[in-house]
Amino acid sequence: MINVSGVPELAVIINVETKYISTLALLGALRHLSIPTLVIDCESQDGSLEWFQSLQQKYDFQLMRAPRRPHGAALDWIFQNIEVGSILLIDSDMEIITGEMFELMRARLREGNMYGAGYFQQGGWLEKHYGTDQPLLPGIGFYESRPWIPFAMFRVEPVRRVLSAGGSFSHVLLLNDVPQLPILSRLLWHRLRFGVFRKSRLGMLDLLRREYEGRKPSYVFCDTGARLHNAMSKLGFSFGDVGAAIPPWSIRHLQGVTRDRLQGPSTDACNAVAIEPTVLEKLRTDYGLSF
Repeated sequence: MINVSGVPELAVIINVETKYISTLALLGALRHLSIPTLVIDCESQDGSLEWFQSLQQKYDFQLMRAPRRPHGAALDWIFQNIEVGSILLIDSDMEIITGEMFELMRARLREGNMYGAGYFQQGGWLEKHYGTDQPLLPGIGFYESRPWIPFAMFRVEPVRRVLSAGGSFSHVLLLNDVPQLPILSRLLWHRLRFGVFRKSRLGMLDLLRREYEGRKPSYVFCDTGARLHNAMSKLGFSFGDVGAAIPPWSIRHLQGVTRDRLQGPSTDACNAVAIEPTVLEKLRTDYGLSF
């Protein structure tokens, strides 16, 4: 277990090779949220550990190292090993502008049957075929509803209960054409490599497909946290959505910076090299850091 003795709430930032961008997330949290904060460095080779150790001479936060894991598995490990009442997940590429959204989340989490709070990302039809930039007809690929993980708060006890029963934050792709026969579903999945099949949903397979959120897709992408939400809902828990009340100036997401650093450029990720000068300037002007 990770020692955070007597802390009812804890913010957690996972750093992987993005020390300066993670620093912006850290210092914003310390300035605007007034919540104990833990930075977990996952085997970074860019001097992150030494950098954050130097920051501890001026700022009050906890620091530890952990093995590098896929994102969902890392979240599973955190909730299974930290003894606190609730955990606020802050993406390393999140800039905290004000504490308004956090206070809304904290208030919702105090309501009776809430397991978490934040922005709830509603499900919908994928416009691009999973893992590609290829257009996809609505009705084929479905993105399942989930808590928006980059900035979300969870009660540890109910989440841990679901994880102990085999649940997970991890993402998964569910093939749904003939779910009773996974091999056949896998064969039918391969048809979507061809454009003509990405324009036809093969409606006759609806008799065999399972229903997800009132729809019968060919496949379902459960992004990070979607399966956990599904399991929590079956236990009667709810997620406190503050989406309609989010002050747009409260947070700023530099989406996908860590993914860009580790996996290379993609259409839905901010370029780490391009954004770093802007981040360094913010750290100089807003927080008085020197490099």
